[in-house]
Amino acid sequence: MTKTSELSRNWWHEETEGVAFTHALDMKLLYSEQSPFQKIEVFEHDVFGRVLTLDDLVQASHADEFMYHEMAVHVPLLGRKREKADVLIVGGGDGGILREALRHEFVARVVMVEIDERVIEVSKEYLGINGDYSDPRVDLIIGDAAQYMREARSKGDMFDLIILDLSEPVGPSSSVFTQSFCEDFAKCIKPDGVVLDSDSIFVGKDRAYFLQELCGDKDQNLVSIMQREKLLPHVAGYRSIVQLYPAAEFGFFLYSYDGHDYSKPVATWTGRHYNTELHQAAFALPTWWRQNLGF
Repeated sequence: MTKTSELSRNWWHEETEGVAFTHALDMKLLYSEQSPFQKIEVFEHDVFGRVLTLDDLVQASHADEFMYHEMAVHVPLLGRKREKADVLIVGGGDGGILREALRHEFVARVVMVEIDERVIEVSKEYLGINGDYSDPRVDLIIGDAAQYMREARSKGDMFDLIILDLSEPVGPSSSVFTQSFCEDFAKCIKPDGVVLDSDSIFVGKDRAYFLQELCGDKDQNLVSIMQREKLLPHVAGYRSIVQLYPAAEFGFFLYSYDGHDYSKPVATWTGRHYNTELHQAAFALPTWWRQNLGF
């Protein structure tokens, strides 16, 4: 048997400086560019398939992207009875959130705001996990999400579901990790609507940490801002595992005016990951979530 030390390795590392943590993947670089906003790279891994990274942070892989995208979309969409739904996707350049939202006929409109058109183009070419941008329900906007949200607020444009599909608070995403952005999206959600946020969670010896706060300013953690300012007074959470995200423990956060309980699906849907039983079970939170994260 060949010794590991004798094998040819192409180790790529994702580093989380704030917690002195790294994980590594042995994979081959397929594509790299520096767009006007960020470094975009696509790798090939023997087991996980193609992996998209932005500024050296994993965004999606062929192996597990459906775990994140299905749980982000179907829980808030199927957790409440709606005749029709208007959905806003903030970010989401790989297209997986769009794909899952368009699966439901009651979704009448999907606005997707992505600042970096090259992420969309590279993802379509190398990953092919995206929804149909030509679907008549889709309005794709290339631009800054913070500016879009300010303008939507001033026009009174309202949504049933807003999904914050953001990379970490570095590069182009830094403009949305602010209290003013939270104030704007709180004014763009309908009274019975919900905002979906998410983040990786690390469990330390003393407390739990969001990846958002480890990558950037601790004051720019959206969950903490929403809990503290009560811009949408009800904050709930559910959990999943996304294997290639740092720490694997992954949290989804629901911000709403009315505190509706989204843990009970109103329709049956089965995906590669999502199903009715998993939907309900995702809301069973560990004790440390309640103690450390305020849920």
